[in-house]
Amino acid sequence: MSEKRPRVGAAVLVEHEGKLLLGERNKVNANGLWIIPGGGVDFGETLEEAAIREIKEETNLDVDIVKFLCWKEIINVPGNYHGMVFFFLAKAKNLNELEAKEDLSEVKFFSVDEIKELNVVGSVTDVLTDCGFMN
Repeated sequence: MSEKRPRVGAAVLVEHEGKLLLGERNKVNANGLWIIPGGGVDFGETLEEAAIREIKEETNLDVDIVKFLCWKEIINVPGNYHGMVFFFLAKAKNLNELEAKEDLSEVKFFSVDEIKELNVVGSVTDVLTDCGFMN
């Protein structure tokens, strides 16, 4: 029997003209909820490399990382998930190629006021509040 362990993840908050990119999740965990796109860090990969790869895989965007924002421990035992996710702020180089891929059914830029009205996972509100985007 393999031992369950927390996963390490990297997620990217892409900013454009005062709006932030979120993706609507289409997997069992958090299905239908809006998330900050990201995923697992591979062995031998830096957090920034993982962030850049994951945002490309999920949104088709190439990004430049602006800065590290924060990290959050996310525990969802009923959903069989426990992870430490490192969040980065980035700017997209190819906005015209934005499309939902992988684990997302839709990707879209939202203002903070619009995000407040969305059905988001808790980490979205936590990250935006802790990093000064949202009150």
